[in-house]
Amino acid sequence: MNIIKETIHSAGKRLFSLLLCAALCFFSACGEAPVRPAIYVASAPSPLPEKTGLRVAVASDIHLNPDGGSGEDAASLYSMELVDALLWDAKTQEADLLLLTGDLVSDGKAYRHEALIEKLRRAEENGLCVCVLPGNHDLAPVGQTEFSEMYREFGYGEAFSRDPSSLSYGMIQDDLMLLMMDCGGYSAGCVDLEGAERRTDNVALLSDETLAWAEEMLRNAQDRGLRVLCAGHYNLLTPTALDPERSGYYVRNGERFAALLRSCGVPLYLSGHIHLRAVYQEAGLTELVTEYLLGYPTGYSVLDLSEGEIRYTPRRIDVEAWAESAGAEDPKLRHFSAWQEEALWRYAQENVAYMARRNPLTKRETDNAALFYYEAITAFWQGTMPQQREALRKHPGYRSFFKCAKGYAYEWWLRDLMDNASPLLSGFTLNWQTQTSPGRCRKQFPGDVFISLSGGLRVRRSSGRRRRCSCS
Repeated sequence: MNIIKETIHSAGKRLFSLLLCAALCFFSACGEAPVRPAIYVASAPSPLPEKTGLRVAVASDIHLNPDGGSGEDAASLYSMELVDALLWDAKTQEADLLLLTGDLVSDGKAYRHEALIEKLRRAEENGLCVCVLPGNHDLAPVGQTEFSEMYREFGYGEAFSRDPSSLSYGMIQDDLMLLMMDCGGYSAGCVDLEGAERRTDNVALLSDETLAWAEEMLRNAQDRGLRVLCAGHYNLLTPTALDPERSGYYVRNGERFAALLRSCGVPLYLSGHIHLRAVYQEAGLTELVTEYLLGYPTGYSVLDLSEGEIRYTPRRIDVEAWAESAGAEDPKLRHFSAWQEEALWRYAQENVAYMARRNPLTKRETDNAALFYYEAITAFWQGTMPQQREALRKHPGYRSFFKCAKGYAYEWWLRDLMDNASPLLSGFTLNWQTQTSPGRCRKQFPGDVFISLSGGLRVRRSSGRRRRCSCS
């Protein structure tokens, strides 16, 4: 009797399972349950090209927060771990120099800066040189003077020239000048440098004094035949950077600075701020925007600088390999790319559902809109948006997404992403330009003194203090 009961029970379970599967298939076929494709994130990051010269890693918008957050995203759970993974991955990929282009921490608290600085010191002890810039989230309560003092080991104490009116500075490495531009955007109450203009707003700007200093730097580089690599937190060529109505994105005097870079033959400007990977080109100047470190996927930019060219390659951090090397036991870190992909799918669904509260959709429209959003973002991050653009415009969720996104930032953001995503997102090569205006850049700084460090790093600085790292 027990055998008969068990047989009937087992058969009933199988029948229930078959009916459940049939129901799921039916609802999926009718468009009632969106199915997430599982083909997007590669199991491991693609290898970088062979190193041919100085290798520069560029990361942006770290937003380190040792306090964590209440969400289930990477920013809330793993900001400390992902900075460790970045530093490990950059060194593993043979980077000589790491540039951090602003928004180093969340909310400019001193103890958060100190937590980051501790990590950067360990990186330099392992031979990775680091230079930083402030973003709009890095000051308040920390002021300009305190920031430059805190990061004196990571650019400010080692610069051969500093702008008296901002946190901009310059460094020289072999025949390369690093021009690190502070674009402001932080609280006016944090502006405390002696030469800085006192303001009542927190607008992003490059002041007349800062532009004059930058022109002097470029004249000096041109006089010596130095190549120039320029970085800042804010953008110069993005549509939002050029629109005065876009508060929080527009950079006052940004167009003047872009024109100055062009006039001196600077081919590339590095930025962050918008949390997206992007490439913009205009009149001989290319802007490379490095993505939000804690976003999807967790990545940074790699530049290989040789005598004749700049080669850009996007790099996804191999968090899984870092987790294994560090002995991390958290299963999410051990399977980070899969966890991130699932998180992106939830993010797409939650954002569409949120926007649909104000701009209602049917259930089918909501599901299709979420699927479209997910597929559009993954195509963008893979660098395949130019190839998939037309197919995405024919996607069943295309109209539904923009219907519910009307009036939200996602509307113009995703349209701009689809319309302007460059085929260069998956990598490009630029030639170092010949200096185009020799008559403009003839002045020299007085008393230039250079120190040659082991491994080929050449830096001039007033303190004479040697770096603890060695770059080759």
